[in-house]
Amino acid sequence: MARRRIPLPDRKSLTFRLIVGASLLCGATLLAAYVVISTLFDQHLRRGVDEELVDRLDDLAAGLEITGDGIFVMARAPDVPKYERQLSGQYWQVEANGQLPIRSRSLWDDRLPEAAPDADLGKISLREIKGPRSERLRLAQRSLQFQEVRTTFSVAADLAPTLAAARQFSRILGIALAVLGIGLVSALVLQVRVGLRPLQEIKSALAAIRAGTIKRLSDDAPTEIAPLAQELNALLDHHGSLIDRARGQAGDLAHALKTPLAVLRNEMENEATPDRKLALEQIDAMTDAVHHHLARAQAVGGARLLGVRADAAHAIEALARTLPRMSERDIEVEVALSQKPLWFAGEGQDLSELLGNLLDNACKWATAKVRIAAARANDRLKVEIGDDGPGIAAEQRTKALQRGGRLDERKPGSGLGLTIALDLATLYGGSLTLGRSALGGLKVELDLPAAD
Repeated sequence: MARRRIPLPDRKSLTFRLIVGASLLCGATLLAAYVVISTLFDQHLRRGVDEELVDRLDDLAAGLEITGDGIFVMARAPDVPKYERQLSGQYWQVEANGQLPIRSRSLWDDRLPEAAPDADLGKISLREIKGPRSERLRLAQRSLQFQEVRTTFSVAADLAPTLAAARQFSRILGIALAVLGIGLVSALVLQVRVGLRPLQEIKSALAAIRAGTIKRLSDDAPTEIAPLAQELNALLDHHGSLIDRARGQAGDLAHALKTPLAVLRNEMENEATPDRKLALEQIDAMTDAVHHHLARAQAVGGARLLGVRADAAHAIEALARTLPRMSERDIEVEVALSQKPLWFAGEGQDLSELLGNLLDNACKWATAKVRIAAARANDRLKVEIGDDGPGIAAEQRTKALQRGGRLDERKPGSGLGLTIALDLATLYGGSLTLGRSALGGLKVELDLPAAD
């Protein structure tokens, strides 16, 4: 039976980076803790040995006596069994100038090193030396003045038990910290896996969307992932709206061309009564329909796309300079902007198409003046276009926003300007309303999304 290989995480993945980075930090922390704790424990054991040696020095000084003929004798030796056993690792020695040293039986015929001649009286010195069996000894020495005689007290203890205890503690500590490290890394791997699971769920959900199983990402996402899911859902909704709009426009165009083509076919088949005027009207109708749907199809509609914005103030000023020159009459265009720049959350092409249709319509019907004002209100862009023309009666404004809903045939055009503007505004989640301008003519109010 073939063994199943566990796939290793990709080095570029967040899982690999988080696990490796945190594991290295955890390992370094545990290693530092091992070194610090081991060192502190070793120092603690050595301090215990030093304190015991200092106590033995006091016992030696208390048990030393001088006979009547000036001989130093140890009247009361320290009651430690190891001092009586040969080369036991525990030793003491008393030296007085001009006399043989007094030693513990454990030293046998060996001697401890002498203290430095210039050592301060009463000061305890501690150092490590090599013992009779070449073992490591901790030596404590102190020199005192006994009846004008300088006397040196020495006590030594084998460090082997202390070092063995330190090594055993270090092994136990190392094993404990290693087990702790394995537990922490395991918990870390589990935490990373669980913490990054929402990203894996988004990946699986996107695959399901591509397969057609679901249409949108779930809204039940963690706080950190929720903005990503919302933006992806916005992109998916926008993509779906583009597809639906393309299908609808194709159907509208087919429906708009169906009737004029049928009329033309009938007229052309009836050679006895060809009506040239009727044919031209149908051709104009088809041309208007093509223009209308072409304008709608060219609209990008990127209101929900990240990073898409356009300078509305620049577009308004450019149109205000251009459109009056194209008019046969002398039309004044007044521009009132609350600030610069005014950012529109969408494509500049769509904004120019929308404002161009409305300003062209205003210049066409104005008597002498057109006014356009723009301002930002919270996250919305407010644009108002007014003229001093005849305006539109309240009961006819709904018809004016319908495709081809021309109320006056005296002016050239297809009657699609307001309709195209309404379609574009609606596409970006905005609105277009008609009213009466302060100049006396038509007022068009636009509500569009603003960008920062």
